[in-house]
Order: sequence, then structure tokens, then C-alpha cells
Amino acid sequence: MIRRRKALKNIGLITGGILTLPYNCSFETQISYSNFPLLKKKEQDLIADICDIILPTDFNNFPTPETREHFVLTMINDCLENEKRIEFSVGLNSFQNEILEVKKNNFHDLSLDEKNNIVANFIDNEKSEIGIFLNYLKHYSLIHFETSENYMINYLNYEFMPGRYDGGVKVKV
Repeated sequence: MIRRRKALKNIGLITGGILTLPYNCSFETQISYSNFPLLKKKEQDLIADICDIILPTDFNNFPTPETREHFVLTMINDCLENEKRIEFSVGLNSFQNEILEVKKNNFHDLSLDEKNNIVANFIDNEKSEIGIFLNYLKHYSLIHFETSENYMINYLNYEFMPGRYDGGVKVKV
């Protein structure tokens, strides 16, 4: 009798654990950045939205190996000095607080015109915390676009193989 109760109890615990497993585990891969360990997926999505407002992505004409969000965050994580990364984090927090105070809504839920107006108003003020944050995003978004293969070949006439070989040139002795 006691073994049966213990067996039913264990079966109930195992079943409950298995049923709650999908709710507790996230199967979506999230990239973590060593200098921004507390950067959540929601903030990464916010940065992706802002980068897309600053310079819309066009994967058909200008394909890149990585997303703009990943490129921008990797560049900020790896290339900026510690003081500038702190400025970036402060600007990100100020931007989120400003949106919540002024619009009483998340940036993602705003209309496209409202997003454009907000970014345009803050990006002009380069001395403010939010302006510094947005100008970093603008700078690295532009670099991401300019390093796409299609832009480099068709607009900059860049050749990936340096020193073109021309076998028909006579050499003077």
C-alpha cells in the first residue's frame, strides 16, 4: 500500500515537471555580449527597431551575413572603450525612460510616424545622453550598410581581390 502511494506521488511529480518544462525553458537562442551581460532580449529588439528606423534594412538588394542588430551590438561591445559603453548604456536607459514617461507606451507599440519623429528629435541633439546613444546606433548602422557586398561592388567599385592581373602588358627591360 505504501509503495503504491509513493509510486503515484513520483509519477505525479514527474508528469508535472515534464508539463511545466516548456514554460520554463526558452528554446529561442539569445546572443549574449560580454560587456553587456544584462542586456535583455527586449532591449535588443528595441535597438533593432531603432536601427531599422534610422536606416531601413533591405535584405533583397543588400544582403549581409548577419543582422544589423547583431552587427551593431557586436561593434559596440567589441570596439568601444569602457567609458563610451557606459555612455551607450546610460543613453539606452534614458531613451527607454523617456518613451515610457512621454508616450506611456513601449517603443515597439508606436506607429511608424511616431517612431520616426522621436528618433529624429533626439538624434539632432548630439550632446544629450539619448543623442549620444542614437548617434552610436546611426554610425554603426551606416557601417553595416556600407560593408555589404552589393554596396561595395556596385557603388564603391571595390574589388575583393587586390592587384588585378593583366597578362597582356609588356614589360620593359
